[in-house]
Amino acid sequence: MADNYLEKRYEEVFENPRPKVVRQGGPSLDSLFVKNRSVRGFDQSRVVSEAELLDIIGVNPAIASSKNMQALRFHPVTKDTGAGKVNANIKMAALFRKHQATAAIKENFPSLPLPGTEPEAFVIICSTVDESPSLFIDLGISLQSMSLKAVEMGLNCLMIRSINRPGLEEAFGLEHVVAVLAVGKSAEKIYLVPTDGKQKLSQQPEEAAPLDYFRRDGIHYVPKLRLEDILV
Repeated sequence: MADNYLEKRYEEVFENPRPKVVRQGGPSLDSLFVKNRSVRGFDQSRVVSEAELLDIIGVNPAIASSKNMQALRFHPVTKDTGAGKVNANIKMAALFRKHQATAAIKENFPSLPLPGTEPEAFVIICSTVDESPSLFIDLGISLQSMSLKAVEMGLNCLMIRSINRPGLEEAFGLEHVVAVLAVGKSAEKIYLVPTDGKQKLSQQPEEAAPLDYFRRDGIHYVPKLRLEDILV
């Protein structure tokens, strides 16, 4: 025990008492993972500011980068600075589009976003180098990290790679656009459903594959493999 430890503790506790600080813990990482769902319908009454987008982009200087090349660049877009131009050059819900031509029950595979739920804030991600495996490692880390930051802030995201690159680059004077992150407050209910990935869930539409996300009664369901199914 250090010299005079008890005496020092006595002075700290009794002679110089400090107010007790109650620290509130933030959301756990596990809870952020669960809330970090791909949102395809946004509550337009919740306006996302440029300052909030900059907070989200601000995680990037602190995250990992393959070979430390740090080649990604970010352009924030709000409702007032061109959200409509972004919406005109992106597509959502690729799995739904795949099924729309043959689906017997069209409501299971709606065209998304539904009118009035379009995202109105974005981060356009560009690159200073040619596309490569290392760049896509960085892109995945960046998109996930920004999405988790948004969830911590009470927002939600959608990572979008189905984009009209020439259209976006011309509309915003950018080069080498590689992805778009839509940001806003979710207007959807989204639930994860455990599955083994081999057989369809009983609730899934006939046209769906075992891991296809689907909708029922306006709720979006996402089949997810369980821990025991991803161990090798």
